[in-house]
Amino acid sequence: MRYTKKLLGVGGALLAAALVLTGCSGGDAGGDAGGGETAGGDDSFVVGYAGAVQANPNNKAIEDAIRASVTENGGELIVTDANFDPSKQFSDVQSLINQGIDVLVIWPLDPLGIQPAIQQADEAGIPVIVQDTTEGGPYATNIQVTNFESAEAAATLIEEAVGPNAKVAQIEGLPSVGVLDARNRGFAAGAEALGQTILASQVNELDSADGARPIVDAWKSRFGSEIQAIFAYNDPSAIGAASAKSPEFDPVVIGMNGDADGVAAVKDGRLLATFDFHPVQVGNALGWAAHQLHLGETLPETLTVEATMITAENADEWVPVADLLQKRFDVSIDDSGDAPKLVVKARG
Repeated sequence: MRYTKKLLGVGGALLAAALVLTGCSGGDAGGDAGGGETAGGDDSFVVGYAGAVQANPNNKAIEDAIRASVTENGGELIVTDANFDPSKQFSDVQSLINQGIDVLVIWPLDPLGIQPAIQQADEAGIPVIVQDTTEGGPYATNIQVTNFESAEAAATLIEEAVGPNAKVAQIEGLPSVGVLDARNRGFAAGAEALGQTILASQVNELDSADGARPIVDAWKSRFGSEIQAIFAYNDPSAIGAASAKSPEFDPVVIGMNGDADGVAAVKDGRLLATFDFHPVQVGNALGWAAHQLHLGETLPETLTVEATMITAENADEWVPVADLLQKRFDVSIDDSGDAPKLVVKARG
């Protein structure tokens, strides 16, 4: 297999040279997600997807989109579900290797702890695609969404809504989960840069609206109207926070994920905004990348999919996941900026 590895040590220090994107010009590498054959004329391949928690609707949408892309290109997808258990994900990867997969896709729950399993895949000649991590390895490419940057943008939106030096509260996700940690850190960084005061922050360990509501009720009793805004790492937490509003306690609330309930809450005014992380497009990009690696292509070490802020102004343009899953997508790389970005467009 002709793919380029990147090695990252503990703490995420880059040890390997930057990748060079081969065979691309004009910002388009790899073309569309359609067919194509290997040199030997046999394009069948097996992709193993070591998922983090597939009960999450967005994660399931990613899985379904990977399957659609891989199947369209003549491949097969095998999925495992770690259900937030890093040790199970470790054994899941070993099981996928033993099943003879050609490409491994993984959303690492513990990027450093999973390294030995990823090393086993590498030694078996299996290229690895990771999601949303800058640690661990060796891997061929990392496909990430702008989690940190979007959370930073939430702080800016709060300033626009309530004015400078806002007093805010933050409902955090589990810091052990890389994507959620990026959101936690991104908002904290954005708030600090703008001179906002985070009066309180707490992890929602239940990962639900029911888990967020008592957190916000406690803040309501302690701080009252002093809290001008609440940032939540996901839409269920944001909706739970918004349910605590009253005439005397009416902070603006921002969520993340851009799921159907979150968008509905933006439309009816319960949330100021949410962020769509485009799970269907990400899934298609992962499937496309797996096929590219199977064909022996080289990909950049990091490829980014940009999230979209959803407010009352553009909420009507949001397309439900179920509708997107009925579409087929073309994937290309735009390398015209400082870092390569993935462009994922529906056909027709």
